[in-house]
Amino acid sequence: MPLKITLKPNEKVIIGTAVISNGHSKTELVIHNRVPVVRQKDLLGEEEANTPAKKIYLMILNMYLNPDQEVSFHDFYSPLLHHIIGMSVDERGVTLSTDMSKRLLEGDYYKALKVCKKLIEYEAEVTKDGAGFTQDTTEHTADRIDSPRGGGDGLYQGGDHDGRGEE
Repeated sequence: MPLKITLKPNEKVIIGTAVISNGHSKTELVIHNRVPVVRQKDLLGEEEANTPAKKIYLMILNMYLNPDQEVSFHDFYSPLLHHIIGMSVDERGVTLSTDMSKRLLEGDYYKALKVCKKLIEYEAEVTKDGAGFTQDTTEHTADRIDSPRGGGDGLYQGGDHDGRGEE
């Protein structure tokens, strides 16, 4: 099933490895093949990844956009997840972490990103906007993460599509 997205004026989207910028008017795109699709609002820059959950989101985003480099991010995932679970998390935190890990093991990075968004919200609730987390939970993370940057939050929620496009 093709993915149909509507771009707002001047909105950017990553489709596969291409960054596409919309002009001054609304545009509809239909993606017929299976490729990563990430809207500008779904991107998170390194400077914004200042908590373990946000760093995990950035790492999953890079796995999604750069599947050939996926394995290089595995070493960073476990320490970040342990840091989150090591907090005083309740059942919801464990469930979100488990669900996210399950999606990653299945290779479904799009759904893992959606779960990670919920984990970021949870982290903010537990730590009063992330203030309880240290910024040094991973070393060298910034050196390893090199995907295109944007800003904002929220994932494309359109239909039953997984965000990757399918023939």
